[in-house]
Amino acid sequence: MQKKIIKKICLLGDNSVGKTSLIKKYVFDTFDDKYIATIGTKTVKKELNIDYFGKPLNLTMMIWDIIGQKEYRNLQNMSFEGTSGALVVCDMTRPETLTSLTEYWVKALRDIAGNVPIIFMANKCDLVDEVKISREELMAMAKEYDANFFVTSAKTGENVEMAFKMLGKKVMAGKTDGGVDTKAREQKMSPAEVMDNIVAHFCRHSKQETDYAMSIIRKQCQVVGLDISNPSKHTMSQLIEKLAIVEADILSQFEVNKNRIERMGFLAKM
Repeated sequence: MQKKIIKKICLLGDNSVGKTSLIKKYVFDTFDDKYIATIGTKTVKKELNIDYFGKPLNLTMMIWDIIGQKEYRNLQNMSFEGTSGALVVCDMTRPETLTSLTEYWVKALRDIAGNVPIIFMANKCDLVDEVKISREELMAMAKEYDANFFVTSAKTGENVEMAFKMLGKKVMAGKTDGGVDTKAREQKMSPAEVMDNIVAHFCRHSKQETDYAMSIIRKQCQVVGLDISNPSKHTMSQLIEKLAIVEADILSQFEVNKNRIERMGFLAKM
């Protein structure tokens, strides 16, 4: 029987490097080259089976698409909490986006999440005539951080799946005992970590598409007056009760009660 593991990963990088397009290509196998700035963070999930040192594992990636505007540092920091690994993306047609990875994004991530595994993705390799970043530059950067790099295209799909799967294997290193970060649950959680767990739990168990589940979360946060940048125990408790009411229309009473108890369990870790 396969062990089921759930991990949170982030996609980081400057505006318009193609983070959202890479996620759409990997999760939904679609491509859209229209640029729309990510508002805050967006979360989707992807299940994959991994052969980890001969052991079959079922890994659910909770993929966080992080806002690329550097002015939103507080929101980024909150999103980095509880991250198990990251795909760090640059645009091969814009050298300044490569510089940003080392000068801003990797440091910002590791200041909060620690020395988590990272994979570098040099996106838009399909724009051959506009490429301004060499493989030698990418290789040097990857070597500096003891990381892998992939030249990718969200349009053609080149190396996209391979990069996500490689990160999946790396985040599993040293944590093969299954469960939803049970080791982390034994420790105290910050309010943001508790909120992360509540959101991820609702996305997994509400039997809704992730985008729709996130819209429900946003609406109920407004109803209870929950400040996502500084969630209080009281407002998160109210949010849990509101989510239980929403789920009562879709799930059995047993499932509703079970989900409510598990989410309240996160609050107890504060």
